[in-house]
This record gives sequence, structure tokens and C-alpha cells, in this order.
Amino acid sequence: MTEHSHYVIFTDLDGTLLDHDTYSWAPAAPAIARVKKLGIPLIAISSKTLAELSHINATDHLFDGLIGENGGVIRLGDRIEQPGPATETIDAARDAIRAALSIPVQSFRTVSPEIIAAQTGLSTDDGARAGLRHCSDPLIWTPTETDIATARTIAETFGLKLVKGGRFHTLCGVTDKGAAMAHMVELLAENGVLPSTGVMPRTIALGDSANDATMLAAADFPIQIPQKHASTTTALIKDQKLIIAPEPGPSGWNMAISTLLDQLTNTNNKSEVLHG
Repeated sequence: MTEHSHYVIFTDLDGTLLDHDTYSWAPAAPAIARVKKLGIPLIAISSKTLAELSHINATDHLFDGLIGENGGVIRLGDRIEQPGPATETIDAARDAIRAALSIPVQSFRTVSPEIIAAQTGLSTDDGARAGLRHCSDPLIWTPTETDIATARTIAETFGLKLVKGGRFHTLCGVTDKGAAMAHMVELLAENGVLPSTGVMPRTIALGDSANDATMLAAADFPIQIPQKHASTTTALIKDQKLIIAPEPGPSGWNMAISTLLDQLTNTNNKSEVLHG
């Protein structure tokens, strides 16, 4: 633990820390190095599966904790929790949506890794990890607004939601990134990653799409990353605290975090002391 660990950073991945097209985080490397130097916990919070997040972390060692499937599964060290819905519920809702619509409805849980790879630009191995879902399922379809409304109504009858992310509509539980963020803070304190002073840590959250809104709303420092191929950027939350990064993807992530850390320090990155 360091004197700066009363801050926690939560970041979405696709389109936020990872480039929408290349999945690279390299442009954010300077800010990540600074975060690591300060000892600030960095938590991945994504629609990705725990298998995907664990693979990324085993390769790049970026994150201190993992939140997958839009808050449906949480991992800190060897501890794994699944607050999300049962797999059987997800499958039943998807099948009901498929039966109700006249368009083809596939999903990550029903197609091959090759199809997932073609839909996402991932490798086949990464596509296989993306298909290892337990409490959410991105739909592969070409819906009308009416189809989306019908699917959303059906999802609700199963106690589920249909959430639009950067690429897909995802069938998931009532858990969300905001609730998962709060629970991760509790777990970090229980495991001694955060100081047990009774003072809540200040949270920094970064995201780019609608499924990040609850996380941004719950954060002390919400940062919206513009979407790479969008012509305009509409604020995801109505909050004067909201920071909109100057660029999409990891470049914007790097600029926004670097600027925020400058504001939270009393000097600069040569002698950093975060205010409490």
C-alpha cells in the first residue's frame, strides 16, 4: 500500500483503454506507468469475459482487479464472485427473443469462435475466450428499433436487461458497472489494498458508451472517452463533474488521466503527492 492508494481508477476497455479497431493500449502507456508509480489501483471493468480479462492481464499485467460481463463477475486475486444471473436464465431469454423476431438472432454463446472473431476483429483464440460467458450474452443480429424494443421487453420478463455497448446489444442481469465498482471498493478494503481508515477512496472512472453510464455517475471523477467513429459526442451523464477526453481511445485516456493527475498533485509528475 502507498500513500496514494486512497484513489482507485476503473476503466472500460473496448473503445476506452483499448483502441476500437486495433485493441491496442500502447498510446496510454505513459499515463499507466504514472498510475503504477503512484500505487493507484487500476481496475478493468468491461463487458468482456473473465477469461478475456485474465488473459490480457497475464500478458500485460495492467490491472489490480477484474470486473467482467458488465459487472456480472468480479475477481480480486483468487477470489471470484458472480453477482450476475444464472447462465440458464440468459439462454432462456435469448431463445425467447429469437422465437419472437423474424430476423436471425445469434449470440456469442451460440456461435463458433470463428464467427465471433469475424464480428469483432479478434483472433480465433481471443474469440473463443470471448465466448466463455456466464451471465451475459452479446447478440449478433441486425435489428430494427422495433426489434430492439421487443427484445428489451422480453428480457425484462426474465429479470434481465438489454444494454447497448460500443458494438453490441448485450443481454445481461440487473447488475451494472456502477454497483460492481462499489463492491470492488469494498473488496479492495477487505484485502488491504486500500487503507482501512474509514475514509472512502475517491474513484476515477473512464468509459465511452451507454453501459458505462452508471459507473461514470457513481465516480468522483467521471471521464467520458469519445467514440472513435462517432461524428459527435453526447454526454453519457448529466453531471458538471463529467470530463470529456480530447481524443478517442487510449490516446484520449492518456491525455485525460495525465491532466487529472496533474490537477490532483501539488506539483507535477517529478514529485507527486496526491491530495486526500
